[in-house]
Amino acid sequence: MPDNDAPHHANAPDLAAEMAAALEAARAAGEIGLARLHQKVRVQRKADGSPVTEVDLAIDALLRERLLSTFPEDGWLSEEGEKGCHWLSCHRAWIVDPLDGTSGYLRGEPYWCIAIALLIDHAPVLGVLHAPALGRTWHAAAGRGAFCDDAPIHVSDRARLAGARIIGPAAIRKARCWDASWPEVTVRRYPSLALRMAFVADGTADAMLAPGRKNTWDVAAGDILVREAGGRVADASGRPLRYDDETAKVNGVVAAGEGLFGEVLARVKGFRCGGRHGHVHGRGMA
Repeated sequence: MPDNDAPHHANAPDLAAEMAAALEAARAAGEIGLARLHQKVRVQRKADGSPVTEVDLAIDALLRERLLSTFPEDGWLSEEGEKGCHWLSCHRAWIVDPLDGTSGYLRGEPYWCIAIALLIDHAPVLGVLHAPALGRTWHAAAGRGAFCDDAPIHVSDRARLAGARIIGPAAIRKARCWDASWPEVTVRRYPSLALRMAFVADGTADAMLAPGRKNTWDVAAGDILVREAGGRVADASGRPLRYDDETAKVNGVVAAGEGLFGEVLARVKGFRCGGRHGHVHGRGMA
């Protein structure tokens, strides 16, 4: 985790008001989600086949009202709402997934969360991930470190891939999908991409990988969370995640501590199988 006495902190933006607003909004949104968990909710299918529920939409409306009423000049990008306020041209923009892991939510599982990030000049400077069914909230701000329920967190310091705890696709076990086969590792999968990154940030997992195009709102909060927890994050080609693409997509995600990052990334670069990944819940890690 960054040293709170490090000189670069003098130049870090003071985001105390933004963090307080994001945490308050996320917790209020979590109450909506918990109240409807295990109940029948209306579900629609989006163009890509993924589900969107009335709960997603209710949380989206609450977050937008809370955050933009407090910071009305900011841009806005949400999975369930229209791309508002010309978010790409804004100096500041909120990037939100109101209910990341909807498929798990519909199964009554606890592995879903509210994901909120603030971008300044297209770079994440604040992230909040609230998982009400787990009773956990992760948050980070640029230069201030990363926390879970107000306790400092740090990525795993593991340096050997063999035996590592990896959150990734089932294809890890299929040698034909990789240029270099994986050693024996423990593989877990969760429906929420944001939570997979949170589990790397707090050391629950040693690394995570999600090949294929991913949505900005799924990764922005987790990106700064992992980096402020002392880890590294990149796309599948090894470049930093970018948040200035009008498609609001990134080219895959890899996150790990310094000791494993290079080895995991090298394998991801040799990934040869297509399809969607990480949408089946694996029990037992968190």
